Amino acid sequence: MTKAEIIQVIHEDWLTFIMRGDTADETLETCEALIAGGARLVEAAFTTPDVTRVLRELRRRHGSGIVLSAGTVRTPEQARIAVDCGVDVIVAPDFYPPVVEVALKNGKVSIPGCATPSEIAEALRLGADIIKLFPCYHLGPEYVRYILAPFPEARLLPAGSVTYDNMQAYYDAGAFAGVAGVTTECQLRDAIQARRFDEVAAVARVFVERARGLGK
Repeated sequence: MTKAEIIQVIHEDWLTFIMRGDTADETLETCEALIAGGARLVEAAFTTPDVTRVLRELRRRHGSGIVLSAGTVRTPEQARIAVDCGVDVIVAPDFYPPVVEVALKNGKVSIPGCATPSEIAEALRLGADIIKLFPCYHLGPEYVRYILAPFPEARLLPAGSVTYDNMQAYYDAGAFAGVAGVTTECQLRDAIQARRFDEVAAVARVFVERARGLGK
């Protein structure tokens, strides 16, 4: 897929599932269960042990059938490693220009984390493709609406509070897409630890159907 096509899929499918696993195998198995449940947008965080193995294996198994994101990318070195793993998207928890620059230089979708209007303005000037509003827990959908007033061109992706129940509110406020933690917002930590991956797939299916139905 081209970069423009990847951005369009992020918007259409709307919800990315981020997984921070205790081990690489746990993360890989969970991502496989999410994909079995219909997810096309999956993200493995760099806080996961041996995350490069997870990213490479997901790319090898699924090719262009998924949009693969590297999450919690905090340094240019990590960004370059993510590029070498074949990811489509580089997501950061903060706005650090060198990370954005590595993503853009290599044709990857850049999603830096921002929380203030000043950070958002600087990220847009640098050319970031999507802005991750993080953390959104105390900000909520209204913050999306307020930010889009002065920055109507911004593609905003709230993170840190997106749930099944408030996805519609974020969408209605103008969020371009959203992200949900598999063990947090999706509340699947116990299922993962018990290796109930059928349950993970079933929950993913419900979230995917909800996200894809937004605005329809």
